[in-house]
Amino acid sequence: MSDPESQHRPAASLLRAPDFRRLFGAQAISGIGDWMATVALMALVFDLTGSAVAVGAMLAIRMGPGAIAGPLAAQAARRWDRRKTMLAMDLVRIGVVIAIPIVRNVGWVLLWVFVLESATLIYLPARDALVPDLVEQRDLRLANGLVLGAQYGGLPVGAGLFAALVAMGAGLTVSWPGGRLGPVFFVDAVTFLGSFLLVRSIGSPAGRAGAADGGLRFRDAISIPLVRSALVPVAAVSAGLGAVFSVGIVFVQDSLGAGDTEFALLIILFGAGALIGLGLVQLTASDLPFRDVRRGVLSLGIILTLMGMSPTISATLFGAVGFGAAAVFAIVSAVSGLQIVLPEQQRLLAFTAFHISVRVALGIGAVVAGAAADLLARLGVTDPVRLVLGGAGVMVAAGVVVVWGRLDVSPERS
Repeated sequence: MSDPESQHRPAASLLRAPDFRRLFGAQAISGIGDWMATVALMALVFDLTGSAVAVGAMLAIRMGPGAIAGPLAAQAARRWDRRKTMLAMDLVRIGVVIAIPIVRNVGWVLLWVFVLESATLIYLPARDALVPDLVEQRDLRLANGLVLGAQYGGLPVGAGLFAALVAMGAGLTVSWPGGRLGPVFFVDAVTFLGSFLLVRSIGSPAGRAGAADGGLRFRDAISIPLVRSALVPVAAVSAGLGAVFSVGIVFVQDSLGAGDTEFALLIILFGAGALIGLGLVQLTASDLPFRDVRRGVLSLGIILTLMGMSPTISATLFGAVGFGAAAVFAIVSAVSGLQIVLPEQQRLLAFTAFHISVRVALGIGAVVAGAAADLLARLGVTDPVRLVLGGAGVMVAAGVVVVWGRLDVSPERS
C-alpha cells in the first residue's frame, strides 16, 4: 500500500528524475502539436467542403482506428519494448502530418486522420505502461497527473499557436502545401520530432512487455475481470465528455442565450477544472484508487445532470469547473489503479483497451448526443439539449453503479 505522505510529494521533486522529465517533456511537446493539428484538421476539412457535417465526420472517424490499432498494439506489446513502440509511432506521425496537406482532397485527409489516430492508439498504451518503469509506485498518481496534464494542458497553447501560424501562413509569399494551414502541419511534425528525440534519450531499461506474456492477445485484455470492470466507468466518463463537446455550443447559444465567447470560456474553465482535478488526486486520493474512480464518476454524473438543468450561463460555467475536476480525478485514479494492481505481462494490453475505450466512447457519446437532440427537436421537444445533457449525466452515473462492487480492489491484489 502506498505511503500516504507520498501523496503530497512536490511535482518538482519527481521532475528532477531525468528519464521521467524526458517523458514529461515529450508529452508536453507532442500534446501542443496534437491540439494544434486537431484545430487545423477541422479548418482544413471545412475549407475543402464548406460543410459542418464533414467536420463532424472528423470526430466520428476516430471511432474506427480502434479495430485496427487494438490488434497492432497487442502485437507491439509482444514483440517490442515500450520505448521502441513510442519511437516508431512518433516517426509514423511525423510522416502523416507532413502528408496530410499535400493533396487538397477530403478523402485524402480523412484517410491520413485514420492512420494518425491508429498510431496514437498504439503510442498511448506504451507510454502509460512505461511510466511505472520510470518512477516509484508511491509516485504513480503524481506521475500520471503530470503526464495527463501535459497532454491536455497543451490545448490553449496549441490553439494559440494555430492562430499565429495561420496568420503567418496567410502573409507568406512562398506557396506551402495546404496553403495558409501548411505551416501548422509543418510545426506539428516538428513537435513529434521533438518527442522522438526526448523519448530516445530515456536511459532506463524498458523491458520487453511481451517477454513473459504467454501468448497474450488483444482480446485477452478484455477478459481480465478488473480491466473489464474499470473500463465501464471510464467509457461512461468519455461518453459524457463526447456529449458535452457535441451539444455544448448549442446549449450555450440556444438554451442559455449566450455566444461564442461564453462557449470558449466554458472550454477554458473545463481545462481549469482539469488542473484542479489533478491537484485533488494528490490531496484527497485514498489508498484504494478504484474507489476513487467511483467517487469521481458519480460526481461527474451528478454535475452533468445539474448542468443540464442550469438556468444561467454563470451556473453552467461554475459547473464546467467541477465537470473537468471530476473527469480528470476519475481517469487518473483508473490509470493509477491499473498500473498498481495489474502484473507486468497484462499492463500494456490493459492500456491498449483503455485508450481504445476512451476514444470509441467519446465518439459514440458525441454522435448519439447530437442525433438524440435532433430527434427530440423533430418530435417537438422545446429544449432537447437540456434533456440530452441530463440523460447523459444519468447514464454516466449508471456506468459506475453497475460495477460498483467490482471496484473494491486494493493495491495488494493482483
